[in-house]
Amino acid sequence: MPTSTTYPNGQTLVSSALTQQNIDKLMQTLTCGMLGINPPNYALVKVDWPTAGQPFTQTPSQNCCYLACVTSDSAYSRVRDLCNSSSTATSVTEEWTYTRNWRVSWTFYGPSATDCARQVHSATFMDYFNDQLNTCNLYPVEDPPEPTRVPETFNAQWWDRSDFHIDMYEQVTETITTGVATSVEIKLYDGAPDDPIADVVVSTQ
Repeated sequence: MPTSTTYPNGQTLVSSALTQQNIDKLMQTLTCGMLGINPPNYALVKVDWPTAGQPFTQTPSQNCCYLACVTSDSAYSRVRDLCNSSSTATSVTEEWTYTRNWRVSWTFYGPSATDCARQVHSATFMDYFNDQLNTCNLYPVEDPPEPTRVPETFNAQWWDRSDFHIDMYEQVTETITTGVATSVEIKLYDGAPDDPIADVVVSTQ
């Protein structure tokens, strides 16, 4: 859903960029589908760290996934294309397009952590997964790395854990609408500033 911002000078910016909440919800729902959790169970696929810290589960025998979507710096994100997309008698609209880089990371806990990471890795190659992302202007970078098994110790217990991530590009379109001059009134002075023959007044919208 595009977001709109109006600045004090009257310009309006409309951006297609995904909000953090948008991409979190999208990836959370898709992850549930990739793991065969239908309908989605967001208690098993989380997007926020618990206030008590890691891990997310009460015991090492419970399966759970943590999902993180963060923007990362890339050369593409520093290049923006500009064109005048439209104009009317009262306004001019500029269109900016650029690319954002997202890194989506999954951390799986539980006895099925390795298998769950494999399922998500395989799903990133499927048309359904990519089609859903494309509708939100997200395009995964090819050849994602293999999942990595990294068991960790917590409270004198070993917790099975597997990590996996992919990078995605988001195509962002932003439009900026600016008012233009609609009329001009001219003041002419005959030597003395206090004795105008005519005034110059510029009106804008």
